[in-house]
Amino acid sequence: MKERMRKLFVCMGAAGVMTAAMTVPAMAETPGEDQNINTAEEAIQEDVFDWSDKAAANVTTYANIRQGSDISTDRVGKLSAGAVVTVVGEENGWMEVVSGDVEGYIREDLLVTGDAARQLFEASYGENAQLVGAEAVDEEALAAAEAQAAAEAAAQAQQAAASVSQSDLDLMAAIIECEAGGEPYEGKIGVGAVVMNRVRSSQFPNTISEVVYQSGQFSPVASGKLASVLSRGASQACYDAARDVFAGANTVGNCLYFHAGGGSGLTIANQTFY
Repeated sequence: MKERMRKLFVCMGAAGVMTAAMTVPAMAETPGEDQNINTAEEAIQEDVFDWSDKAAANVTTYANIRQGSDISTDRVGKLSAGAVVTVVGEENGWMEVVSGDVEGYIREDLLVTGDAARQLFEASYGENAQLVGAEAVDEEALAAAEAQAAAEAAAQAQQAAASVSQSDLDLMAAIIECEAGGEPYEGKIGVGAVVMNRVRSSQFPNTISEVVYQSGQFSPVASGKLASVLSRGASQACYDAARDVFAGANTVGNCLYFHAGGGSGLTIANQTFY
């Protein structure tokens, strides 16, 4: 008889690695040996690693692990997208989790559990990957990294805004003034964001000018109000909003329409976006 050993790494965190191993009895040297070995390996994985108490981070970058079940408490770690932790409790919409030396709470809506956690982990890291767990963080270092990332994103947005033509800037500022001149900043941004959403949508033309002047879409075009504002120039507040829109500002998500007054949708001051 000969021994066949399999080692399965079940959790790797910042503090260390937890391993488990089982011995697989030798199989007879027959034409079906490979099939028997594969079956045994699958059984080992199913017996040794139980996903019922595991959760994976269902996020784009990472989920913060906090000291308590409250967003105001300190961060003690982070869980990268698809990485796995063990759930040991629940409290007020938060899951209490453990991974290596990291213990804390993650918002429940940022996690998937059980078989969904397994599927997410395998999609993120591969079926045969070692399980990646939580990472302890230095609060000051994390804050510095986030600040640097925000600064880089702002610089990229400014660069993108700088590439916009003067005619597009004038037109965006003018339509914002026509539709939201008396609205707060969020409403002005909302109107500009709708224009940009339409430019990106296959349902509408793909330039700012074509979107704004599309027949039957923006009433200030037909009334002559847009032409009047373009002739005299929009207000500084509307130009500022237009520049922010071109830099990526958006207060209405993927909305493609808006109207004055309340109704079904996202209401900002005196307008509703949907």
